[in-house]
Amino acid sequence: MAKIAPIILELQQLSFAYKGAERLTVDAVSLQLKQGTCTAILGPNGTGKSTLISLMTGLLAPAAGRIEYPHYQQLSLKQAIAKKVALVPQDFAFYEELTVYDNLAFFVAISEKNRRLHAQYIESAIAACNLQAVTNKRASTLSGGYKRRLNIAIALSKQPDIIFLDEPTVGIDPLSRDAIISLLQDLKKQGKTLVYTSHLLYEVAQLCDDVVFIKDGKVVANQAINNAQLTLNFTTTNRLSQMQLALFTEQLTVVNEAHYQLTISDTKLLGSLFSALSQLSDEIKSVNFSDNQIEQLYRALFSEQAC
Repeated sequence: MAKIAPIILELQQLSFAYKGAERLTVDAVSLQLKQGTCTAILGPNGTGKSTLISLMTGLLAPAAGRIEYPHYQQLSLKQAIAKKVALVPQDFAFYEELTVYDNLAFFVAISEKNRRLHAQYIESAIAACNLQAVTNKRASTLSGGYKRRLNIAIALSKQPDIIFLDEPTVGIDPLSRDAIISLLQDLKKQGKTLVYTSHLLYEVAQLCDDVVFIKDGKVVANQAINNAQLTLNFTTTNRLSQMQLALFTEQLTVVNEAHYQLTISDTKLLGSLFSALSQLSDEIKSVNFSDNQIEQLYRALFSEQAC
């Protein structure tokens, strides 16, 4: 029997409004997050994602509702956040004039009173984020990718169980982004609970187990990610005949007269799919695979808010 992950964070009708605001920035949000999973919080800019994270990490106090960390019932909410929760903000949260090592030493000294553990926690964070090559370099001299890793290393130096990450890969090159995604996947395997925001939906598909969509401060959708499902789009020079359409055994959607879409839930069917496509080689103009269930839902929920 599969082991059910315990609830590590629960929000009950959480609300918040900034002083002078005409409406709630976070409006009656209720959520349950499971231990050892990654939950994405998605939505356009200005919909309340960062405010919600600030509430969950104790940076803001809710106007109404409750935040609970039921896995740490022996601790108060303030103690649970202080001991078990870390935040990786979108902005760089370190001292530019200090070296990587000195930044980590500074933040470890704040979060851990037992000095005998400081060196161990610092080295662990350096190793986890692969910062060995830049340990003695000033933070101001680091590349964007290394600065992002240092941001994460500072959070890890606290030895947290729950890590909130607000767009941790923004503004960096693809290789640095891959390194950070790989790091976060390793953290999840270690049992860490991640809460993640990003505008890069393919990152969400790679990393996350659940997605919460926020619109005007409210949760408008909350669903698990099915990473096994693929979507294939292909276009043709001419509209396919009924005989040609019958080559496909999977569910085929006609987007328009020259654009077709297939949803594939079983990769064992790829062989028959490629065989069908090969028989249409003279007609095919383009083929595109994607795991885009999240993108499709995002577009459906927020398309009217686009600039």
